[in-house]
Amino acid sequence: MVLYYSICRLPTISSIQEKLKSNSFNGELFLPIESPFSSFRSGTFEEPIGKTKVMGEETKVMELNTTPSIFKAPSHMIKNLNKNKSLLKNLVSRDFKVNYHGHILGYFWSLLEPLALTGIFFLVFIILRGDSDTLLPLKIMIGILIFNSFSRTLSSCTACLVSNAALIQQVYFPREIFPTAIAGFRLLSLILSMTVVIPYMILEKIAPTQTILLLPLAMFSAILLAQGIGMMTASIQVRIRDTKQVVDLILRAAFFLSGVFFGAEHIPPEYLDIFLMNPVAVYIEMARAAILGDMTFLTTIQIIRALAVSVIMFLIGSIIFVKSERKAVKFL
Repeated sequence: MVLYYSICRLPTISSIQEKLKSNSFNGELFLPIESPFSSFRSGTFEEPIGKTKVMGEETKVMELNTTPSIFKAPSHMIKNLNKNKSLLKNLVSRDFKVNYHGHILGYFWSLLEPLALTGIFFLVFIILRGDSDTLLPLKIMIGILIFNSFSRTLSSCTACLVSNAALIQQVYFPREIFPTAIAGFRLLSLILSMTVVIPYMILEKIAPTQTILLLPLAMFSAILLAQGIGMMTASIQVRIRDTKQVVDLILRAAFFLSGVFFGAEHIPPEYLDIFLMNPVAVYIEMARAAILGDMTFLTTIQIIRALAVSVIMFLIGSIIFVKSERKAVKFL
């Protein structure tokens, strides 16, 4: 982005005082994105790339905040997130307040929703249907929790630039904070919701085993995959506003193809490996195996393959997002 030095672009004293008093960004001063002096926050300026004439006077031209190369984009994104940790925490906290502000039970809704679902499933499948598998409601609940967290993260990340357009146009900060804050909020919500499996484990006398270590890995990897894909679709959403509707439609179909209401034991052996090529299905089975201690239908290769897909999609998503987000904001 090539910009000219202009005194009129400098922020006013009153606006600086308001930023400092509010301290909403941990004391950091965020200047308008058009201001060439916004790069003072990092303490660096690019070298002049040429000269031009403005109103008859020769003026130096500078290129500021150049887009990193493809291979440096993921590390560039991580550095920006590390520099703005306080802002990231504030956005995650904001999402919690926005979702639960004004509710009498507040954060307890994260626990009551899956708990109510468990009761409904127990009533339908065990009492009314008379199913002999008393663990079926628990398996379905785990599948719903994992998939809902994945789908909500992906859907929210897709719309993160458009939904925060007003904030993006007012101040400059790394836009990759938006999808990361969404992923952080959804991960914390998933962790809170997963605590409802403890009463069911006590009721069914399920003792935790060493496979319980797969549970945090499954939750984190599902959110990482959703964020990676979401960063790709977010760059498309600002240009084509139908993108979110297409993503939501695909997610509805994926809900029935990821083993939410059925497990790997219901898949014919000849199709099991094909079914587990879906990383979301693998994460659902990982979470179930972690809680039930049964690794019959999962292999190490299938788990490693799913984890590799999440990492690769996150890296590709970060590259696309970092390389395109500056051009994408022009369409907001």
